[in-house]
Amino acid sequence: MKLRILNIITCLFIVIFTATSCLDSDEEIREFSPNASIISFSINNIETKYKATVNGKDTTLIATVYGSNYPFIIDQAQGLIYNVDSLPYGTNVSKVVVNINADGYVFIAAETDSIWEETDSLNFENPIQFKVMAYDGSFGRTYTSKVNVHKQDPEKMTWNKYQSNFSTEIQEQKAVFYKNQIFVFAKQENQIAVTTAYASNGNVWEPLQTIDIPEKADYSSVIVWGDFLYILAESQLYQSDNGIHWTKVQTEQKLNSLIAGIHSDTDKKLIGVTTDNLYTESVDGSNWTSFAPIPSTFPTSSYYYATYPLKTNENINRIVVMGQNQLVADTTNVIWSQLASEHEWFPLTMEDNPNSCPNLRNASMIFYNDQLYVFGGPGKNGGSAKAFDYFYSSKDNGIGWEKVIKGATFPEEFNNLYIQSSGCYSCTIDNENYLWIMWGKTGDVWRGRINKLGFINQ
Repeated sequence: MKLRILNIITCLFIVIFTATSCLDSDEEIREFSPNASIISFSINNIETKYKATVNGKDTTLIATVYGSNYPFIIDQAQGLIYNVDSLPYGTNVSKVVVNINADGYVFIAAETDSIWEETDSLNFENPIQFKVMAYDGSFGRTYTSKVNVHKQDPEKMTWNKYQSNFSTEIQEQKAVFYKNQIFVFAKQENQIAVTTAYASNGNVWEPLQTIDIPEKADYSSVIVWGDFLYILAESQLYQSDNGIHWTKVQTEQKLNSLIAGIHSDTDKKLIGVTTDNLYTESVDGSNWTSFAPIPSTFPTSSYYYATYPLKTNENINRIVVMGQNQLVADTTNVIWSQLASEHEWFPLTMEDNPNSCPNLRNASMIFYNDQLYVFGGPGKNGGSAKAFDYFYSSKDNGIGWEKVIKGATFPEEFNNLYIQSSGCYSCTIDNENYLWIMWGKTGDVWRGRINKLGFINQ
């Protein structure tokens, strides 16, 4: 960086000389503006070199950040200049060319002030101070400018372990997110029990408390639908607004299982399977309409579901369901899908699909980061997958699946935790895009998030 070093006296001389030389002796002395502000600030494009392996060879690639995509704010009251949207992780800001529009002459403030030139490349690894000398020779305030760059790899998943009091008595369990809390329903000998923790503090969990349903409830059937929690107990449907006290829903429909639920502005229905093995739906929990019998290949237990709007039409929602594969020798998991505006389910697990979802023990499915993810224990029926070795993701609504090698990964401890817990764990996603995993027997509680999903909340 080449800068012309000018001291204050020299600058004042330039201003005075300019003012007097433009005047004839008969003319009145002109007054010059005392304004000394930076009016606008922007950066030019930045190129960053990085190394990557391409076709098995180490290759140097260049990423370009377009400065026009990152507008800068000038806080005149506090003298701050900064970009609200941080530049991508890894951007090299050691040589940045900036564009400044000001009321006067712009100086880089340091031990020896130097006048800024448009061609200067500046090192923004640390904040830089600018000040403006007005045309009358006076100086305005000093501005502190910085170029914000994301400090975290946006695609990387960061995990934290809580030092919590989560009960080590819990084994088989199911977790849901409801009213800003994590609810974990645990299977007990006579009746299920529930424990909760606020998402803002995963260290503190309420003691296990038995729910007040006379019939034996099915912990795995718990679902959040609309303003309530729902659960099945001996084919009867119950609802609750706190997870402990439950009220029987007045309905004649006997239910064998709850499959999924959607409660949006455009779609509202709770979906289950009757004791007669029929698909059934309700818009209020009381009145149900039954449809075709479920086919033999449809899962009958261990349901996980996801609902999300179509990319082509946000007013239409898709429902994807995953459950236990009933075929003894099959190495793929079972995925079915339905448009919420319709009433027919379609299988997504197809024969001879080399990218089918692996059949994992105690598998879980979530919709996260605009795609479906499946994870869980080791592969069944000769499958080679190890417990919590990888996420498997699908970007085509559950048809094709692939291992996630980078970014969304699990801590190394999870494989041992799966063994120590005998495969008993539960998971849910909160309203800040954190994935929570609670482990049975060990009492471990972990929370992870893909970094970029937290940027919008910062």
